[in-house]
Parts: sequence; structure tokens; C-alpha cells
Amino acid sequence: MPHRFADSVAVLLGVVLAATPLALWIAWTPAVLAVVVAAALASASLLVLLHELAPPQAGGQPQVERPGLPEEFVEEIHRLFPLTYHHSGAPAARYRRAMDKLSRMIRAR
Repeated sequence: MPHRFADSVAVLLGVVLAATPLALWIAWTPAVLAVVVAAALASASLLVLLHELAPPQAGGQPQVERPGLPEEFVEEIHRLFPLTYHHSGAPAARYRRAMDKLSRMIRAR
């Protein structure tokens, strides 16, 4: 139940923050402007505090390890979207090193 409550409060604070630009735009007096800014700052502060103090997600489910990108996939992306690396004019060896590093980083997760 605490997770559901924390999620509901986070959604409410997010809605307040999402509505802030519109509220700032239609604020007709300096006092209303100050109230809107204060509400936005309070919402942002509470959202950060809620995130920091929220209990860790529990559910009894083990952490699922995501698989790394297969080499065939990387080569297919390289074939289909050549502009992903040609814009820099970098040689192919540099691109290969970058893709190897990216693959290792993804596998490490």
C-alpha cells in the first residue's frame, strides 16, 4: 500500500508541475504569479523528497538481466542507418571501437 500511495502522490505532484506553465501564463497579478511559483517549487521539492525517501520497490521478483545487443543487430543497424556514423567522417575502425564499447556497456547491465 505505501508504494501505491507514493505513486499517487508523485502523479499528483507531476500534474501540478505540468500545469505550472499554463498557470504562469494566465497569472493576472503579481500575487497570483508568486503563488504559482511557490506551488511549483513546493511540488518539485516534495517530488524530489518523495523519491529520496520512498521505500525501495519490493515485489519478490528477481532483477531481470537484459541481454546485450547481438553483433548481427549492430551490423544491421550499421547497414540500415549509415548516417549514424558518417556525419563525423570518422574511419570505420573508430566506429567499430565505439560499437564494441557500447556492446560491452549494455552487456554489463
